[in-house]
Amino acid sequence: MHVEPLEKLPRSVREFLSHYAMIVLSILTALALEQIALGLEHRHEGKRAKAEIEQEIAVNREQVHESLLQTRQFLQDWDAREKRTVAEVRAGQATNESLLATLTDAGDHFRDALPTLKTTAWDAAISDHSVDYLAHEDLTRFSGVYAAQRMFAQTSWDILRDSAARDLSAISLAVALGKPDPAQTVATLNGRLRTLAIIESQTAQLDAVLNGGRAEDVLPPQKAASESASGASR
Repeated sequence: MHVEPLEKLPRSVREFLSHYAMIVLSILTALALEQIALGLEHRHEGKRAKAEIEQEIAVNREQVHESLLQTRQFLQDWDAREKRTVAEVRAGQATNESLLATLTDAGDHFRDALPTLKTTAWDAAISDHSVDYLAHEDLTRFSGVYAAQRMFAQTSWDILRDSAARDLSAISLAVALGKPDPAQTVATLNGRLRTLAIIESQTAQLDAVLNGGRAEDVLPPQKAASESASGASR
């Protein structure tokens, strides 16, 4: 900021105060214009960040919904497979060949449908501090959504990492030996079914959050497992 010096000294107090008032007014005007410009820039950055985050959440919402539909289909398939096997074992009709066929089919259909959750827009907004210019309600909502996504991703990975290795190992071992045990076959199918039930529960809750629900609706893995198991037993 540049202030022009006076060409001559003021001749009276009134003239001095007049020059002083003009200088102060010029400074205040410059500061006000600067704040207005910054405010407009921050508002623009906030709108841009909000639009990008909303678009990212919309993409994630579609991914999660599609994943939920696929997981429910997997759940139905494995439920039918388990019920058919249980009925054969109880009736004494389960043969070595039928159990091998069931396990082979289970191995061929051993897949998951976890969604790919994007966080690029949110991470960028945090990095360039544009989240500071979001409205409080938007910031609260976005924080809850991405927190729910992180919880879902970690929980799902932990569940699948442990269960997939166990169940796939049991299936491949039984097929390799060629002599599957009826009880163990049912246990393997049931274990996979329980895993899918937990994933379905977690995915449904994340789907609710992405569609405007509360982040608190995403249950911790222990509670989700308990509710899924109790629901399946009814």
